[in-house]
Amino acid sequence: MLSSTIRGIKIAGVASAVPNTKVDNTEYNNVFDEETVRKTIESTGVRSTYHSVGKQTASDLAYSAAKDLLDKKGVDPAEIGILLFVSAHHDYIAPATAFVIQKQLGIPEDSMVFDINLGCSGFVYGLQVGASLLKNCVTRKALILFGDSSSRVVSPKDTSRLLFGDSGAALLLEKTEDDSDIMSFGLKSDGTRFNEIYVPAGGFRHINGSHELKMEEDGRERSDYHSHMNGTNVFVFSVTDVPKLVREFMKDKGISSDDVDMLFMHQPNLFIIKNLLKKLKFPEEKAPMTIDRYGNTSAVSIPITMCDHYGENKDGKKNMLLLGFGVGLSWGVADVTIDTEDILPVIMTDYCFEDGLLDD
Repeated sequence: MLSSTIRGIKIAGVASAVPNTKVDNTEYNNVFDEETVRKTIESTGVRSTYHSVGKQTASDLAYSAAKDLLDKKGVDPAEIGILLFVSAHHDYIAPATAFVIQKQLGIPEDSMVFDINLGCSGFVYGLQVGASLLKNCVTRKALILFGDSSSRVVSPKDTSRLLFGDSGAALLLEKTEDDSDIMSFGLKSDGTRFNEIYVPAGGFRHINGSHELKMEEDGRERSDYHSHMNGTNVFVFSVTDVPKLVREFMKDKGISSDDVDMLFMHQPNLFIIKNLLKKLKFPEEKAPMTIDRYGNTSAVSIPITMCDHYGENKDGKKNMLLLGFGVGLSWGVADVTIDTEDILPVIMTDYCFEDGLLDD
C-alpha cells in the first residue's frame, strides 16, 4: 500500500450532474428478451441510468457540475490555480480535455491544468493528486473534475449496457490554517492486469481497430471500440484485493468501522457492493447506495452518491471513508472529513460545448 497523509487541505465543495435523459431499464425489453432484462436488473440492482445524447460529452457534464459548484459557493474562477480532469473519456486525443474546460470556466493562465486517465478509482486518486499539488503550490484553491460517458463505449448488443450511466462531478479543495484538516490515503495498482477492463481500439497501439460487431466467448457482441471486461476476474478482484486494502489501511490508521460515519464507495453493481460490505463488516446504513438510480458511473459514483445522500439533507461534519476500484487495475481508499453543508444536490443538464464540435 502506498500511503500518504496531507494536512491543511479541506474539501470545500462537492457537486454532481447528470444528463436530462433518464433511461428506465425496462425500455430494453425491446432490445433483449424480457426475462434477460429482469434478471439483469435483479442481479445488478440497476433500475435506471442517465445517458448523454447528441454531442454531449463527459467533460460537458463535469463542466456543468463545476459551474454549479463555483456559482453556489461564490468562488471566482480566477481563484483557481489547479484544474484536473479525471476521466477515461476525453474530448480529443490531444490536447488534454482539462484545457477545454479551463476555457469554458475562465480559469486564468497562471494555473496548472491537465488530465488524469483513470476510471472507477479516479475519485480517490484525483483527490490525492489534487491535494498533494495544492499543498505544494502558492495557490489556495484547486478544482478536481470527474466525467464519465460509459454508455458511449458499451456495445448495443451487450446486456451490460443496462448497467452504465453518464455523469460529471466537481470537487473544490482549499488550503486552511487548521492542521486538524487531515486527509489520509492508501493506494494500489496492478498493471499486470491492465486488460481485465479495457477498450482495445482508439489509441496508437491499435489505431485502426474494427468497428464490426463480433461474437465473443461470453456470448456478447462487441467491436474493438467497445468496452471489454473479464467479469469473473474483476469480481474476484473487487471482493478480494479491495477489502484487503481497506483492512490494511484501517489497521495502519488505527481506526475501525465505529470511527467512520459513512462509507462512500464506487457503485459497480449491487452484488459486489453487498459482498464488500459483508467482508468489511460495515452496516448498510453506513454505506449509501445509488446504483439503482444512476447505475455504474465510474469515477463519479462516489461524489454522486455523496450529493444524492447529503445534497438535500445536511448533517454537520462527517468522517468518511471513500473507496474506489476498477480499470488499471487500480484501487484506493481515503479517510476524510467533510462538512455536509458543502455537498450540493445532483443537477440535471443538457449543456454541450458547441464551440468544441468539429463534425456535423
